[in-house]
Amino acid sequence: MARFVLAGLLLTASLPAAQAAKVSTLRGGVTPSRARVVMDLDTPLSYTSRVTGNQLIIDLKARADRTEMVRLRDPRIQKAYLEPQGKNSRLVVVFRKNVPVYKIFLLKNPQRLVVDFPRSGSTSGGKSGPAAGRSQWLGKGLTYRESTVDLGAGRVKTYLLTLAPNSDFRLDFIPGYGRTIQKGTLSMIQKRSGAVALVNASYFDSDIWVVGNLKIQDKWLGMETTPRTGLVLPAGGVPSIQPGLSYHGTVTRPDGRSYSIGGVDRMRLADELILYNDGYDDTTDTNAYGTEVRLEDGVVREIRKGAGGMPLTAGSTVLSGNGAAAAFLNGLRKGDKVSLTQTLGNPEADQAASVGSAGPQLVRDGQVQVTSSAEEIAPDIAQGRAPRTGVGIKKDGTVLILVADGRSRSSAGMTLAEMARYFVQLGADRAMNFDGGGSSEMVVNGKIMNDPSDGSERPIRVALGVFRK
Repeated sequence: MARFVLAGLLLTASLPAAQAAKVSTLRGGVTPSRARVVMDLDTPLSYTSRVTGNQLIIDLKARADRTEMVRLRDPRIQKAYLEPQGKNSRLVVVFRKNVPVYKIFLLKNPQRLVVDFPRSGSTSGGKSGPAAGRSQWLGKGLTYRESTVDLGAGRVKTYLLTLAPNSDFRLDFIPGYGRTIQKGTLSMIQKRSGAVALVNASYFDSDIWVVGNLKIQDKWLGMETTPRTGLVLPAGGVPSIQPGLSYHGTVTRPDGRSYSIGGVDRMRLADELILYNDGYDDTTDTNAYGTEVRLEDGVVREIRKGAGGMPLTAGSTVLSGNGAAAAFLNGLRKGDKVSLTQTLGNPEADQAASVGSAGPQLVRDGQVQVTSSAEEIAPDIAQGRAPRTGVGIKKDGTVLILVADGRSRSSAGMTLAEMARYFVQLGADRAMNFDGGGSSEMVVNGKIMNDPSDGSERPIRVALGVFRK
C-alpha cells in the first residue's frame, strides 16, 4: 500500500497493530532516480508527518531503543536521524535547502517504513493516480499540491488546494474589481482582498454580466433562471455543492401588482426589469428608453423616466425597466413600499451568505455524473479537452479546489468526464465545474501557480478565495 505524502501535508496512517510497533534499524541509500530512508519494523505502525523549515519530521507510534543517524550521498539531504520520544519515536530528515518532493509508504515481508525522495524528472504513480510534484503547507488544514496525471489521453498538470473542515481558513467569492463585478486579474483580486489562495469561479460575458447565480455576503450580483449547480457557503457553516439552483425574483407594488426580475447587475434588454446595486458599477449604464426607481430599505426614494444611468450607491437598490417593465415601474410613487422577493429554490442556498453557480455538476454521491445537457452548458465548454477549474467536497467536509492546465505541449487539458473521474480519485463525494479555458488560474500567496493558456492572466469577474478566519 503506497501513500503520497506532500511537503507540509499532515497525514495520519492508522493501522490496527500500531501500539506494539518497534523500530529496529535505520538505514538509507541513493540510486540515480531517488534517495531513500528505511526503518525496519517488527509490526505495522501509525505515523504523522509535517514540514518545519528545512526539516521533514515523521512522528512514529513505535518504540526506538536508541538514537541513530544516517548520511546519504545526496546533495539535497544533510542527514536523517531517529530518536526515542518516550514510548514513541521520531524520524527527522534535515535538508540543505528546501524540503523536496517526497513519498512515504509501508512495505511488508519484512515490515518497513520507507521515505523516498525522487530526483527531478522521475515520476511515481501512473495512469491511475498522480505523480509527485511540488507541494506546500499553507497553514492549519490548508495544503497546496502540484501533480501530473494521465487519465488516458496524455499528461495533465494539476494544481490542488485541500481545505480540511477544522482548518484556520474559510471560503468566499470575491468580485473582480473592488466591490464590483468589473473585470480584474487574480493577482489584482488577491492584492485587494488579501486572500491566501484563489481561483477563477463563475462564467462571464464580454458585457458586464455574470453568467450564473452569484451572491456574496447576502448581496445578489448575478442570476440565472436555468437550473445550475452551485457552491453554497453558509456563514460559519460547512460548504456544500447543490444542483438545480434556479433564481426567481419578483417585485410587488403597493397595489398588489407584480413583475418578475429578469436579471441582476447586467445589461437591460427589451421589456426586462433588472435589479442593480453598487456591486455592478458606479451607474446602471442604461440608455434613456426606460424608467429607473431607487429603493432604500424597500421604500421608493427617486424615480427617473426617460433618463438612464442612475447612480448606484451603497445601501440602495435600483430597479430599471424597459417597455412593459417600465410601464410597471411607472405605477410607483415616491414613498411607496415595494416588496422584493428572491429565491434560488433551495433553502440552504437561500439562507447561505454566499453562493456561486456555474456548472455542470461532475460528481454526485461519489460517482461520475456530468449534467451538461440538463444545465444547458454551451458546447465549447461541455465538449472537448481544455484547461479546467472546479471544486469538490468529500463526505467529511474537506474541500478540493482544482485547476488543470491545457492547450499546451506539456499539458493536454481535461474533458468534463475526465475531470469528474479525477475528482472521484481524490475522494470527492460531490464536485462541480467552474469557468475554464484561458480563465483557469490559481494564485497562492500572490504567486501564479499554473500556466494560464492565454500566456498571461485573463481578467475575470468572479474569484473563489481562501481567507484566514
